[in-house]
Amino acid sequence: MIKVYSNMSLNNLKEMLKQEVKEITLQDLFRLSEHFREETQYLPEEYKKEYTESVQNVVVTRFTSLKNDTKNYTGFLSQEDVENIEELVKTKDKIVEHILSIITVYTIYLLQEPIHNIGTTFPGKLNVYKKGKYYYCPVKKYHIVNNKSLCKYCIAKIIED
Repeated sequence: MIKVYSNMSLNNLKEMLKQEVKEITLQDLFRLSEHFREETQYLPEEYKKEYTESVQNVVVTRFTSLKNDTKNYTGFLSQEDVENIEELVKTKDKIVEHILSIITVYTIYLLQEPIHNIGTTFPGKLNVYKKGKYYYCPVKKYHIVNNKSLCKYCIAKIIED
């Protein structure tokens, strides 16, 4: 279990996350793949395959990136960061949720990227994109109120109509 604290260095956070992924097996990643298939079962067929493959690719890529990360990160966690991370990584019933929470923390606090990669296509052919130094998500405004959604943690900004 990750124990974070205010003013903790990002390098210490990285090392904690790396310890967490050491315990994750190939079978756990397979379970994650099954989870995505279940979660996307009600998506329109024309988006389902592309979206599922995109998300699975992002998770595996970021998992591998974290496992092999040797980058030196500057900065420290704020109290708000600590509260968000603690909420994200609180004891999960399923390994799938644990893997997703670890990758989410890595993505947001170390990579400083949105949860979905740039170019992730959502129904309506809408994509996550970057303009200047900010990321924008076309569906965040619809999911930010969902308690199961990770949107409230994501650094992507809501696209205003």
